[in-house]
Amino acid sequence: MIKILEYDQLDSTNDEAKRLVRAAKIHGTAEQNEGDAVNRLYGSVITARRQNAGRGRMGKSFFSPGGDSIYASFILPLPERPAEQLITAAAAVAVCEALENTTAYKPGIKWVNDIIVGGKKVCGILAETIPEAVILGIGVNINIEDGGLPEELQGIAGSLRMNEKEKDDFFSALAEKVPYYVSSEKTVGSSCDADKRADKRDGSFCPASDISSVINAYRKRSVIIGKSILVVQGDKKRPAAALGIADDGALIVKYEDGSTENLRAGEISVMDAAVT
Repeated sequence: MIKILEYDQLDSTNDEAKRLVRAAKIHGTAEQNEGDAVNRLYGSVITARRQNAGRGRMGKSFFSPGGDSIYASFILPLPERPAEQLITAAAAVAVCEALENTTAYKPGIKWVNDIIVGGKKVCGILAETIPEAVILGIGVNINIEDGGLPEELQGIAGSLRMNEKEKDDFFSALAEKVPYYVSSEKTVGSSCDADKRADKRDGSFCPASDISSVINAYRKRSVIIGKSILVVQGDKKRPAAALGIADDGALIVKYEDGSTENLRAGEISVMDAAVT
């Protein structure tokens, strides 16, 4: 059973998730059952109607005005070999499938964590690992009026349109699919029997299949493969071509000098026409 903790307002749902894990660890240590206390949080979803200090990758702020938008953070078991880009890739596939299954939208993915609809970013994903868990934050813009976004986001960010039932169905699908795809078993590439895929009491969720299926689903929805991009790493910016997605979720790029690189960190912007 997925546990949903709802708040009217938070600084950040990811930060609240971390606080809950820390509190569980302290309480569990006092009761000499630290592992059980933290395990009981696995699978929990923290939501807020608005955030005062929402953030994305690279320390950037995430505009969180409230209204019908969704701001949610999942507390999930920590993989044996955590890789941010792989966790984020699995989460991006989960968001896309939830949208495809409950709405008419056909979303795409811009590496590494942006969900694109109509050429604009409508959802961001932030995966953070702490010693006890993965904290996976997902922010989805819903029913933000024209002109409701800050000037610096105009033309870059967009908003989905949903009625109340569509939003409820989408969130229910999201709450099911994120743990289904983002799990300790899946991120290390193992699989399990179909009859064991239901969520377990300890919060360790069984994957849909092996890791290759997630990466293939991610590649299928990529909106940047074959496009000209600008790779931004610190103060350095380099034009490149996006060649593909590696098996670990890294972006394979080719620079103008002919060299290639598998990007696992940094930012990119698309130099071609708007992604769709």
